[in-house]
Amino acid sequence: MMPFSVNNQEYISIIYQLDKVKKTFRQYKRQGLQQSVKDNLLAELIRIEKNNGYNTFSGFNNLLRLRDTSNWSVCTKLGLKPTGTSSFYHTDVFVGNKRNLCIVWYPKDCQLTELSIFPKFYPCEKSELAERIKELAQSIAHKKGI
Repeated sequence: MMPFSVNNQEYISIIYQLDKVKKTFRQYKRQGLQQSVKDNLLAELIRIEKNNGYNTFSGFNNLLRLRDTSNWSVCTKLGLKPTGTSSFYHTDVFVGNKRNLCIVWYPKDCQLTELSIFPKFYPCEKSELAERIKELAQSIAHKKGI
């Protein structure tokens, strides 16, 4: 996990390696052995699941589940919203009771997925929100050469 910057916005990148594939989800394991508290921003394991509709989420095709308890059924679930850039989604994650923007690069045919956490994104004007998120996703895609 390393700090980066796009569009004058600092972010932390966390890369996850594909661990398990089932009919309704793809499970990923965080790469590398991070030791510090800062490096443990998010769970060791995550899942990206198809939204089966048996929940209170609507308008999301995919959900991000963070393994933050010992039972997947009660772990944190977040809806993934498209950013307007192919294979990029966004959601909000809470780290230490603080809301952070999370942009997820999720190419379905790849062994990796990447979560980019923007700790200083908020507050953001609601009228600017969609455009700023789209710009950040495009900047990350450009840095990745996509």
